[in-house]
Amino acid sequence: MRSAHISGAQACGSPQQRELSTTKGFVKSRLFKYVAGSFVLLCGAAVPASASQAYGSINNFDCVNDTGKEAHGFEIELDYGHTTDITYTYDYNHYGVPKITEDDTDPAHPKVFVRYQSLKNPDGSWASYTAIPSGPISPTMGHQFTNPAVNFGGEHFGLGFNGNPAAVKYNWLIDNGSGTLVHGPSVYISTPTFSYSAAGNGAAANVVAQVVPPPPEVQPPLQFGVASWVKEIKTTTHNPNKVQLGQLVGDDPGKPQPWANGEPSEVEMEWKVLQTEFAKAAAGGGKNGNLAGAPEDLPGGNEVITRRYEFYKYVGPYDAETGEAMGDTVGADGIHGVGTVTYADHFDNALGEWVTVTVDMSKVVVVGDYVGAQMAGFDVAPNLNMIDHVQDGDPKVAYPNRTVVIAGTSPFTSSITSGHLPPGLSYDTTTGILSGTPTAGGKYTFTIQATDLNNGNVSKSYTINISGVAPVNYTIATSASPSTAGATTGSGSFASGTSDTVVATAKASYGFVNWTEGGNVASINPSYTFSVTNNRTLVANFGKLFKISTAALPVAGGTTTGDGSYPAGTSQTVVATSSNGYMFDKWMDGATSASTSATYTFPITAARKLTAKFVKSYTLATKANPTAGGTTAGDGTYKTGTKVTASATANSGYLFDKWTAGTSSVSTASSYSFVITANRTLTANFVKAYAVSVSASSSTQGTVTGSGTFKAGTKDTVKATAKTGYKFVNWTENGTKVSSAASYTFTVNAAHTLIANFAKK
Repeated sequence: MRSAHISGAQACGSPQQRELSTTKGFVKSRLFKYVAGSFVLLCGAAVPASASQAYGSINNFDCVNDTGKEAHGFEIELDYGHTTDITYTYDYNHYGVPKITEDDTDPAHPKVFVRYQSLKNPDGSWASYTAIPSGPISPTMGHQFTNPAVNFGGEHFGLGFNGNPAAVKYNWLIDNGSGTLVHGPSVYISTPTFSYSAAGNGAAANVVAQVVPPPPEVQPPLQFGVASWVKEIKTTTHNPNKVQLGQLVGDDPGKPQPWANGEPSEVEMEWKVLQTEFAKAAAGGGKNGNLAGAPEDLPGGNEVITRRYEFYKYVGPYDAETGEAMGDTVGADGIHGVGTVTYADHFDNALGEWVTVTVDMSKVVVVGDYVGAQMAGFDVAPNLNMIDHVQDGDPKVAYPNRTVVIAGTSPFTSSITSGHLPPGLSYDTTTGILSGTPTAGGKYTFTIQATDLNNGNVSKSYTINISGVAPVNYTIATSASPSTAGATTGSGSFASGTSDTVVATAKASYGFVNWTEGGNVASINPSYTFSVTNNRTLVANFGKLFKISTAALPVAGGTTTGDGSYPAGTSQTVVATSSNGYMFDKWMDGATSASTSATYTFPITAARKLTAKFVKSYTLATKANPTAGGTTAGDGTYKTGTKVTASATANSGYLFDKWTAGTSSVSTASSYSFVITANRTLTANFVKAYAVSVSASSSTQGTVTGSGTFKAGTKDTVKATAKTGYKFVNWTENGTKVSSAASYTFTVNAAHTLIANFAKK
């Protein structure tokens, strides 16, 4: 093998690296189901409780359109799965509810396809699209994929599934030029899993999160797969708050992060390379074949934990012979590599051997563009729930076996409480699965209610259009959360382009918080009017009312506003306004200081009695005498007991003399500090000042002192000292003799320029 040394910039191009540049997808979440001490794979096989691999039921991800073309859909393929394994789908993007189908052509290898696809306009054009990004998308922009009103190069997708798919594949759908959608390049997505260990032998139950590189569709001839960077961020505490699919979305700068479930977060692993070594795939994929988090205890048995995985392109060099990523460490700048590496750069056909290069990695960029983040959640004890939407169908075409009710930790019962299913479809009240073959077209609305032994009670209305074409009417479904806290109106079927108004009405002891859709806030007004352009599922959120009362102390000190009863989940602002002669000090909650801001905003979590504390205030006024003498500072209103400073600055031709209060002298310091306990008016007194300048007739004959600036009427003494061989003669000013004394004292009432005259002895 022959060696060579090249610069870092030359060492960064390989076919494998170029393949990586087309990879932009990433998963955001997975939520898991735990029942009676062990994970249950709902496809039928129970996993031992002592240490089990949890196969997820929710994944939620953002994906950048890197096809170079406008996309008109997205397809997810799950190998070795059935449509009944699909639970939730995330439908709040440009394509809405996906179409789910099953391919049983090979009974030993069933496949499920979840296809988000644009409808067509009457003229044959596509009704929806995903734009081509105008440039790299920053980490703070990914959250906008969850807003269908924004289209800047990506979408938010998601689905839940039970069981253990052998592979999950992702592809954008693009027009082949003749109006048919075909697969774009594969999107490589790493999907996290959780390993759960039940409590035993005095140890608490715990869970370990792990993410591994996605397997390639076809193993390349090299020994290593595609590399990427991953950064792991975990929450530092756990709580029992349930996390919904729609809440596991990207970061929104300046707002609480939904993925963190209200908990603080910290980086646990930074800049880990993910790359599978195929020869060691069965043993974990080699040293970079997985990123496993530390075990996290679950002492309460009902915790929900969350994690975030950020992904970046690997743009460093690869070994041309093996395909191994050579830059597996990142420097302090977060961009360049570390150390020196030697690797095969290319094969020399003439010599019949690989040529190696040695590269200083500190000069090589190894971390590329941010490509996204995935949020992962683990729920030990999930609640009974229902999916948001069911897909439309076609007459005389088999409808996919669709799971509608998602079980919690106990058995459930369900029923259709109103409406009718399309002819040919049936609903299993025990399994919660909708199935059959529609026999007639039309629009059908029905409501399903489910309850379980844990007092879970959920209900949701669904509409199915059996037509094979885009619906001209859309269904608006509303519900209250919690269901006992309020009621909603405005549900129904509406023609496209018309408006609908949904209204939320709180019951006693509750207040309205907001309307949400897919976990995103749609409106903060209880009466919400919008144009109907697609199916919508809106949730009116209510919070228990808590009383906020305010008071002033002392009563004469000021007034307060903000009293009332407000729902939990909102925020309230109280305002303190001081009376004349007082200043606001702080808000007190009992004996605890709550805020030092007169305008205090806080989240409503409990009843509060807040007291605005006021203190007496006094004014300090300063002035100059005479006005032309100088300037003063320090005026203002201050709390009693505050240390304040009055300062005086003389103008040219004046000097500061003293501070007076009335006729009394209080300080001769130009910067005067004192504790204020009453209103005060201080005068800075300035006096005229004159400059006295002295010099020797010859610097070789003698020296002089006495120059300076002096207040009018004060005395100055100038002194002349003859050098060896010389004697002092006299002082003169403007050529006139003023004194024969070497030490001459006089009253300063004007400017003087004096010269000391010397002569040889």
